Amino acid sequence: MQCVKSYVLALTLVAVIVIAAGAVTVINYMSGQGVYAVPSTQSGATGTTLPPSVTTSNTAVFTNGPLKIFCAGSLKILFEHVAEVFKDKYGVEVYIEASGSVMAVRKVTDLKKVCDVVGVADYRLIPKFMIPEYADWYVAFASNEIVIAFTSKSRYSDELLKNPDKWFEILDRPDVRYGFSNPNKDPCGYRSVGVIALASLYYGNSSILEDLVLKKTNINASREGEVLHLYVPAVLKVSSGDLIVRPKEIDLVALLEAGALDYAFEYKSVAVQHGLKYVELPKQINLRDPAFRDFYSRVVLHILVGTSKEEEIAMAPIVYGVAVPKNSENPELGLKFIELLLSEGRNMFESLGQPFLDEPLGYGNVPQELLRYVRVEGR
Repeated sequence: MQCVKSYVLALTLVAVIVIAAGAVTVINYMSGQGVYAVPSTQSGATGTTLPPSVTTSNTAVFTNGPLKIFCAGSLKILFEHVAEVFKDKYGVEVYIEASGSVMAVRKVTDLKKVCDVVGVADYRLIPKFMIPEYADWYVAFASNEIVIAFTSKSRYSDELLKNPDKWFEILDRPDVRYGFSNPNKDPCGYRSVGVIALASLYYGNSSILEDLVLKKTNINASREGEVLHLYVPAVLKVSSGDLIVRPKEIDLVALLEAGALDYAFEYKSVAVQHGLKYVELPKQINLRDPAFRDFYSRVVLHILVGTSKEEEIAMAPIVYGVAVPKNSENPELGLKFIELLLSEGRNMFESLGQPFLDEPLGYGNVPQELLRYVRVEGR
């Protein structure tokens, strides 16, 4: 039986405590292989408010602003905490525009909107859509997992608490309403559908995918050997009132809190930050454990099917990514924000339910300022 936990989010960050540690074995989330590393000591926030032309780290003069960020909905609260420290350090306002990660990237690539930082819940979206025309480097930095979130008002929640392995049976009951975000717009959406498909494989029960997804949407599936392919039309249609789909996973939180939704597929960090109850899924299907990379890859989602933007996305351990777009009007500010994210931001993320990778990974022409925080995988 899986562990069921309930957390309450502390809305105020009191302090960032940094503890120096010796050499430890860490996990490379890109390969699932162990590597040996020594964590570096990080400095805490100064708490000093400075005028716009002064920084605490060097003599650079920042005359532009505000810093503009497009990010995944699941990053919004976390980025807001980093932004508070950023404003104190550099005297620069930060504007954060949250959406599904696919949409965050498309704002830059399709709509030609300008921002200084892009943060996504699936780092693979950056090389798929932004490299090399819209960015020439990026960093993979944090992980997460898919859980089923609920409240004390959710139907059959007591039964779920007693037997978490019955989650798919409970969701399929006619008086239960559940939801996930749109796979075409949000990685949490295609991961949620992927988790349901993986559950069909893991439990040896094809009716899980059939009953929870295929019968209630225009998503189609086909089998090629051991690989299960799911095709999400660009215009996603839902034909059942007990399944609710919204643009991003954060949109489902208010429905849960209002009692309009019983259960939602969410990132664990979102459940923690919003004080929701949640049930953890088996590690073979929750997309958290690199040891199950090969099993995860047996499910492949095809999003935006029928358009020139169609993409094939294999399920894999969840890894978040960040980059400074080439069209940034304030690339120095964007770089400073990412540097702060990779240093002091690590503790903020972990205190809010979202662990960093033990060793963040950099790809492409990673700036010199970030090399102390990442292991570069290629240039």
